[in-house]
Amino acid sequence: MTETKMRRGLGRIGDFGPMRCRVLALLLMILAFDLPAAADTPQIQIAQATTGALRLSVSYDGPITPLPSIFIANTTNQASAGIKTAAGELRVDRPGGRWTLCDAGGKTVIANGDLGTLISQDGTGKPIVQIKIDHAGGSTERFYGSGGGRGGPGNLLHLQGDSVVAGGFAMIPYYWSDAGYAALAVSSDDNAPASWDGRSAKSVTWNFPGKRADLYLMPAANLYDAARAYAQLSGYPAVPPRWTFGYLQSRWGWKDRAYIDDAAKQFIDRKLPVDAFIIDFEWFTPRHDYELKPQGSADYHDFSWNPRLFPDPAGQIAQLKKQGIHFVVIRKPRLGNSAALLMARRNGWIFTQGKGVDARCLDLANSDCRDWYARQLVPLLRCGIDGWWDDEGEITDTTYYWWNQAQAMALAAVDPNARLWTINRSFFPGSQRLGAAAWTADIPSDWPTLAKTPGDLLNWSLAGMDYGACDIGGYAGNDSPELLTRWMQMGVFLPVMRAHSEYEMKPRFPWLYGPAAEDAIRKALFLRYRLIPMYYSLAHQAHETGAPLMRPLVMEFPSDPKVADMTSQWLIGRGLMAAPILNPGNRRQVYLPDDDWYVPGSSQRLTGNRVIAVYAPLDRIPLYVRAGTILPLGPAIQHTDQLPGGPLEVQVYPGKDADFTLVEDDGLTKAYLDGQVRRTKFHWDEAARRLSWRISGPYNGADVFRSIRAVVFDAGQIRRAQSPLSSDMSLLIPRN
Repeated sequence: MTETKMRRGLGRIGDFGPMRCRVLALLLMILAFDLPAAADTPQIQIAQATTGALRLSVSYDGPITPLPSIFIANTTNQASAGIKTAAGELRVDRPGGRWTLCDAGGKTVIANGDLGTLISQDGTGKPIVQIKIDHAGGSTERFYGSGGGRGGPGNLLHLQGDSVVAGGFAMIPYYWSDAGYAALAVSSDDNAPASWDGRSAKSVTWNFPGKRADLYLMPAANLYDAARAYAQLSGYPAVPPRWTFGYLQSRWGWKDRAYIDDAAKQFIDRKLPVDAFIIDFEWFTPRHDYELKPQGSADYHDFSWNPRLFPDPAGQIAQLKKQGIHFVVIRKPRLGNSAALLMARRNGWIFTQGKGVDARCLDLANSDCRDWYARQLVPLLRCGIDGWWDDEGEITDTTYYWWNQAQAMALAAVDPNARLWTINRSFFPGSQRLGAAAWTADIPSDWPTLAKTPGDLLNWSLAGMDYGACDIGGYAGNDSPELLTRWMQMGVFLPVMRAHSEYEMKPRFPWLYGPAAEDAIRKALFLRYRLIPMYYSLAHQAHETGAPLMRPLVMEFPSDPKVADMTSQWLIGRGLMAAPILNPGNRRQVYLPDDDWYVPGSSQRLTGNRVIAVYAPLDRIPLYVRAGTILPLGPAIQHTDQLPGGPLEVQVYPGKDADFTLVEDDGLTKAYLDGQVRRTKFHWDEAARRLSWRISGPYNGADVFRSIRAVVFDAGQIRRAQSPLSSDMSLLIPRN
């Protein structure tokens, strides 16, 4: 393969059809030559990055090599005079200075992209490489998956409204266009990422700070193809520890040891499932550090335990774990101890341009700083910490990446086979491959914020953050019992179910909101735990295909304009549709897309392509299952360490053939990367009325399901059968 370098020319040959796509290799082989570069003339390189992505590189700053970026995982980066892969073709029109992208079938998905113009940034005069791509469908073109939180397009599905992300940010230099392609941009500095604007009726404009640009182009007919190509390029998501799919109780304001012990007792005695306590500042310090001066304080301790809460850290955490409660603590990317700050400044590890709390922030991109930081975490991990809550790391765009790397180094020193789990206030392309989750930061406690939150997290799912979360109940404000209940019910259908509140607010402990709310929340929590076999299997699917767990309806119904911007309803996997109550009053309108739908746990079947009015009392969640769905449910348990806890209930919602692969592993280690999993592939044959399954894989731990209870929901009747869960078996479920 040879490198292609070109200078922009005058005029254009005209549009290429499919036949011209097929002669691309010959055309570009003819154009493969070097030209001297003037100050206003870019060098161009096109290359295969992965089997699903092509790279267009533009440089006004000397010879081209792929820009190093943490956004990108390993790539082949094979430069070529002509790029034709299984995914599609990228061709350049030398005289016109334009490029065109075709999909695998020869269809043109980008008819006209330019080769980049060097301009000056408004207000600063700094250079920017600007690349414009003509809209395929004029102003009707739709874009998905750019995250949100710093303004500009892509905050919600199809540029809709404003994001409710507060404090953190997640504006991702990526989108999928319904013209049939996805794009990921890399600039010469990950801390000054590219941005895009699709509001023009004529074109999308990408702006790359600096004099170089890498634009990764992925022909993708739909959002599933885009998710796979994006994950292949930036990294497939790691499978989180299984306990992170349970309920995670966080707050700022845990008072003392007795307070923690009492909270655990309340959860257990009241039969409220929980899998982790997440603790703010108070786990390591009696006071927060917001008022500390840049030089810090001699009596502030950054890497120790607050004896009021943890006089015996290892013993207390071990006791919590015996009760099934894991332990996660907050971290800030800064120091408060004056001696530590003096040492870090002498070593050049502190950002010199910071103000306020940022004046004490560590430059974790420095490898020596990361090594030191990781060593400070090792004794804490040895006491039993299971995960890190990383907050206020928006000093640079890449701080969370290097922070997570330091935490991974510390964990490897304690247990190299353990899975890293962090929850961060921002993310970027590639975060998913580190095992990171993200949450929407310090959001208000009100109904409008609840209603907007699903849209943020759906767009995050499309932007590569498979494990999105929010402060259930909101961070700032006191919830009514109704608001907290509805927020908890919405949280059942988020990838990470975590409640949190600011220290002056009422904790999101269910028993503090009255018996009706507590009972409704208990039912919601038990539903969450019954769904964990499905969630965990979808996590493995995400690891293998890039498909997110939480999916907008447009992923499954791309030709339905009614769902193009819909965020108040969404899918978990392909068949379970959540439509929780997001406004006061127990009522809402639910749109059923064009298919048949069931009310879960019943044989009530509803026709689609219509809107229905729904009344849901406080303890009910509007929920629907698509015909042709297999839904695996576990038992109602107190915490995930109790799995399997009984037989696996496999609910079949007939109407068409259906498949689901249940995936089980040890839930904690990286052994799944070496194939230590058990897969049970279920298949429902509609014509034969038969549920069959086949088990494969070597994993056979005590936590796998050993028996199955099959339930088939027919119109007017429910059929049940029971069987051991052994290999290559089936159950015949006759109608009568």
